[in-house]
Amino acid sequence: MKIRKIGCLFVLLLLCLALAGCRTRTGGSDAAPPDTEMEGAASAQPLEPGSLPDAESNASEFTEEQEKNEVPGEQTKENPEASRKEYDENAPAEIVAGTDRTVHAEGEGDGAFAQGDPDSETVSKLNAAAEETAAQTVPAEEAEQLGVSEDADEADSAMTYYTVLLADRMGSLFECQRQYVYWETAADHVTVFKTSPEHSLILNAGAYDVSARLLEKNLLVDDGWICRKNPGVVVKVVDGSVLGKGVSSTGKASGVYAALLSRDGWPSMDAVRNRRVILLSEELLEAPYLQVAAMLTIAKTANPELLAEVDLDKAIEMLSEEATGSMPIGIYYFNGQGGS
Repeated sequence: MKIRKIGCLFVLLLLCLALAGCRTRTGGSDAAPPDTEMEGAASAQPLEPGSLPDAESNASEFTEEQEKNEVPGEQTKENPEASRKEYDENAPAEIVAGTDRTVHAEGEGDGAFAQGDPDSETVSKLNAAAEETAAQTVPAEEAEQLGVSEDADEADSAMTYYTVLLADRMGSLFECQRQYVYWETAADHVTVFKTSPEHSLILNAGAYDVSARLLEKNLLVDDGWICRKNPGVVVKVVDGSVLGKGVSSTGKASGVYAALLSRDGWPSMDAVRNRRVILLSEELLEAPYLQVAAMLTIAKTANPELLAEVDLDKAIEMLSEEATGSMPIGIYYFNGQGGS
């Protein structure tokens, strides 16, 4: 009996020890470290209003601050078009530095009657004779011959009259109104240099020379170069067998004229499309009074409305008679329609 009681007590003791061990293990797994419990408590607490920054209010504050710092008219992400200027018809005009200067284009850019080297520009010497005109008016009969109104001032000479007329009419042109001239010598595709008398004739006729930038040794050009320049007027010089003293027919001149118009690419040029191609006798370059006639012919071809009352044939007659004492006999220019 004693042995049985001792065995039962031993079993009960083992059971108690086993139960105590199980409780210890279970309590250790359920218990959390102090730090972990504090963190959990903090994370489990409800947020108080205003304890964290509000996204919407923050964005609003940023936008207001940005607007305060923005420069008026500065381009921003919210206003990408801010830097684009808008036209205000009531706004005062903006003054830009340098716009009060006259615009000069290729061809010396000095306009009509430019002064240059007196030794090389023969035509410019004619200006000295054009300083004054008489106070008398032109008689009716003479006015009819000159092609001017009866109340026009009477010039001391035909040379003075036409020189002053050219200076006055061509001087009224704006730079953008001046035509560009391609001048071809009697040799095909050979143009002129900027110090030549021909170049001065072009300027004094109120136009520009398209070959002004060429070097003196590079005056032989091709049709491609001429077409790229797209001149408004073409002047072709021909020898005395085509036009000049004693020539009574335009047959040869018509052939030369037709050949010019049919050159490669020329039909698309402004000068050809507007029928502003002229042939000049090389004799018109020999004397100052004939050079005035050449300038008149170029000027009227380039700007016919400004010299509408000028009769080129009559001008050549008057200039020649005044200088030589005799009437000229021959045809000195040809524009595809007629000439003197």
